[in-house]
Amino acid sequence: MAPRYWIVLAAGTLVIFAGVMFFLSSEPEPSERAVALPSPPAATIPAPEPVSSVPEPEPVPVEPEPDAAPAIELPSLNDSDEFVREQVEVLSRDGSLGWLLATDELLRKFTVMLENAASGEVPRDPVAFLAPREAFSVVVRDGRTYVNPASYERFDRVASVFAEVDANQALAFVRLVEPLLASAYAEIGLREVDVEVRLRDAVDLLLATPAVPLSVELRQPSVTYQYADPSLEALAPTQKLLLRMGPENGAMVRAKLVEMRALLGEG
Repeated sequence: MAPRYWIVLAAGTLVIFAGVMFFLSSEPEPSERAVALPSPPAATIPAPEPVSSVPEPEPVPVEPEPDAAPAIELPSLNDSDEFVREQVEVLSRDGSLGWLLATDELLRKFTVMLENAASGEVPRDPVAFLAPREAFSVVVRDGRTYVNPASYERFDRVASVFAEVDANQALAFVRLVEPLLASAYAEIGLREVDVEVRLRDAVDLLLATPAVPLSVELRQPSVTYQYADPSLEALAPTQKLLLRMGPENGAMVRAKLVEMRALLGEG
């Protein structure tokens, strides 16, 4: 658990999801356009056939149908960064997601991170710019090494931001940009991917992560630290990221993931 790097989840996790899915901090592990359906024509009522000696009735007024909401025109994948930033402004109540979007190729990076998270892996390069500046640290008691609880504070901000994300709007945003995500998936050689299924996979994996106490014992067989408990060390890298946020931050993230999972349904 050397210090650096993050992962986004929704989901978005990410994050995704969104998260992004969802945004989770980490240290590196060793180891086209929207097509709207045409609006139906306004209903009309034909005038009755005139009948002799009976005056023609007044035509029945027909209320015009309200204008359909204009379809949102998606940009190309190459030109999608500004569009994403504008749309994501509504995902948090205070605009606090802006600092997480200060990079380029947002949807491509989200796609890579989502696919990795759903597979239990940890992408590094796409989110290196989000690396926490504070160093990971440990404490030694009676000759045994533990995670320093102060290390969890590095993730307070991202956990708070994630907890503020509107889950309904986050999922709506993912569905809006799904054609662009499909293009990004095709670029990495994966076609006909169901993005919502991958979101569910990522969320389910994270929710299966066990809760741990504030003080977790580590061992250091080489340069990097590992969990002393073999069952924790055997977890998927994505799950270890959630552990490294600490019990309090992890509980905040889990609560939002439960909310997102309910919206994703069973497919």
